[in-house]
Amino acid sequence: MPVFAADAIVVHSFNYGESDKIVTFFTREFGKLKGIAKGARKSKKRFQNALALFSHLRLVFFDREGMGLVRAQGCDILSSFPKIRENLRKIIYGNYFLEMVSEMAGEREAHPEAFDLVLSFLRTLEETEPLEEHLRMFEIRMLSIFGYRPNLKKCSLCNRDLEALKETPAVFFSLERGTLLCSGCSRSADPLIRLSVGTARLIEGISETEFPKINRFRFTPQALSESRELLPRFISYQLGKELKSLKALGTICPNP
Repeated sequence: MPVFAADAIVVHSFNYGESDKIVTFFTREFGKLKGIAKGARKSKKRFQNALALFSHLRLVFFDREGMGLVRAQGCDILSSFPKIRENLRKIIYGNYFLEMVSEMAGEREAHPEAFDLVLSFLRTLEETEPLEEHLRMFEIRMLSIFGYRPNLKKCSLCNRDLEALKETPAVFFSLERGTLLCSGCSRSADPLIRLSVGTARLIEGISETEFPKINRFRFTPQALSESRELLPRFISYQLGKELKSLKALGTICPNP
């Protein structure tokens, strides 16, 4: 049985039988993998309590035919993110990051950029206070990586771009089209989400800028409010369901 190694983040796990665990890993080299860790709840030598949510690991696993469950053989902990685990708000933010990548990523489809993004935001969450700006930035980048990026460059009907629309009081986003509509064309689609040209420019800028430079962008209170209305709804529309962790954000952190 071939043996493989990969950088992995634990995105979900549950107990199975008397001593095993079923674990979902998001790996840099192989994408999302589901595996069984035999004896994980008893073996301190092989797993060292490493299969908890958020853990960043160097995972060794067996994979017989490239399908079904892999068999986790062992792992080295690279980071366990202890400060995330100690703070309820950080846990909820982290759960949202993990659930989003788990829902967007297909089985065994490598997305190294998505892996690096998740790891970077977990590290930021470990080191700093949770900020709503980070949620919105993460959503924008994930949508781009997995091909769901909303088109906010220009009105999809009359083709006027944001520069031509900058003097208008508002533009609109169509969930069904995934595109921008100006006020003159907005009567032709429903449902629509109202936003300012400034917010549309901000989302476009974060989508297009090299990842290490996105922290230079700043959200005004208006941009936060409008992007909070737009991005989670668009993600839910694209996935066909609302993420469970999004509900938790709304319940425990009504103003994330």
